[in-house]
Amino acid sequence: MNSETNYLLREILKWQRLQALPFLKQAIEHSITTKEQKKIYELSDGKLSTNEISKKLHNEGIKASHMTVYNYWKRWYSLGLVMPSKEYSGRFEKIIDLSELNL
Repeated sequence: MNSETNYLLREILKWQRLQALPFLKQAIEHSITTKEQKKIYELSDGKLSTNEISKKLHNEGIKASHMTVYNYWKRWYSLGLVMPSKEYSGRFEKIIDLSELNL
């Protein structure tokens, strides 16, 4: 691709993202409400497994099984809040950091 095409694609992405942010923030505010959910979402980087996330939570004093993590991933995937990992089959990654939405 030439530089003009790259520039135009970046501009489109910028405006698409700006347009989607209010809807995304609302969806996250309604779907990720507890400390446990927020922590699981933030740890969903596409690299960590459900077991690894569960262990990290346990180390922080939050009791959540690997099935809890998996169930949240399924729910959030259906809402478009996570996407399948590019590197690891069966794992998911958040589409945005909660801090980017001031949450």
